[in-house]
Amino acid sequence: METIIEWRDIYGVTTIVLAAGLLAGGLFGWLAERSDYCARSAYDELFLATSNRANSNFAAINAAPERRGHFNQLWQVSIAALSAIIAVSLAAQMDLISIDGARQHQAPLNLFGLFFGTLLFGVGMGLSRGCVSRLIILSGRGNVRAFITLIFLSLFSWSAISGVLAVPRITLASLFQFEYAPLLSNSLVAIWVMFLLAPIVTILRRGGADQPLKRAIMAGLIGLLVPVCFFITAVIGADEFDPVPVEGLRFILPVADSLGYFVYSTALAPKFGLGLVGGTLIGAVLSAKLSGRIVIEGFNNAPHPLRYILGAFCMAFGGVIAGGCTVGWLLTGGSVLNGGVLIAFVGFGLGNLSLRLSFISGFLDADAAVSRV
Repeated sequence: METIIEWRDIYGVTTIVLAAGLLAGGLFGWLAERSDYCARSAYDELFLATSNRANSNFAAINAAPERRGHFNQLWQVSIAALSAIIAVSLAAQMDLISIDGARQHQAPLNLFGLFFGTLLFGVGMGLSRGCVSRLIILSGRGNVRAFITLIFLSLFSWSAISGVLAVPRITLASLFQFEYAPLLSNSLVAIWVMFLLAPIVTILRRGGADQPLKRAIMAGLIGLLVPVCFFITAVIGADEFDPVPVEGLRFILPVADSLGYFVYSTALAPKFGLGLVGGTLIGAVLSAKLSGRIVIEGFNNAPHPLRYILGAFCMAFGGVIAGGCTVGWLLTGGSVLNGGVLIAFVGFGLGNLSLRLSFISGFLDADAAVSRV
């Protein structure tokens, strides 16, 4: 602790937190790129696993370019979420971190706002073919579609936090709000933990994950980054005169902060979120470069760009209402034992699943004209 204080005195809390954020983000970017960590794909795998047509479609599913094995993403998300819960609990008991100031730890359970926000976010990540963290990883691989979507997402997030979208966001987020109920929260967390264990046990019995040990290690390390982020912001950033807001691993607010700093860098100090997003992008680029996966991809032979822009809006507006993205809730929210994680999980899933409804998918297919840029 004395060393941390000395570093803060010499370099300043902003510089230290930014550098630590870059390191944490770099590790996440590297691990997520190498493991293809993707919550949206995990929902697709879960849907296909529980669908009556799963057996008949099994060969086609695994032959798809996006699938390297059976239930890889469901396996990784479950392990990462459990790893985060265990690591944060142990670190808090050992007084290594403090989660008292974390947003997910303080927030009351607003069922409507949380469910509506995550539902909208789920629709957005389905339209954009990836959540916020996945868009950063794909941008690091050279996917121009993901990068442009990320820019629009940052703009819409910024607007929903403090711009023209802030008023409707506050109105929706405040509907049917009630005080945090510990008994309800604990019950929801218990259900959430059992739900995480179920796919892990099932996949182990069926041998459905490709390179399960390697993927389990990488997913576990991703989960460990949640208490690392808490340590950076709550301990390293605990300056008496310029304290840093306590944050876990999340990306909605950080991408908005990153855009704000890019526009107003002469008037704003760089925040932890800037380091986290920048580090994630750098880590993804390095991992993709070393593994030979950098390929420049535009909108050729892709759905209409408006689909991605609409997806960015839904993710940004919904994510700010809900107070987090898939990483922010499934990993960080669950790690601080906020029962809202189960509601968020259902909302994300139903939003993503809604795009499979015939009248919605038909409308999207009809308007998804191939565009060339």
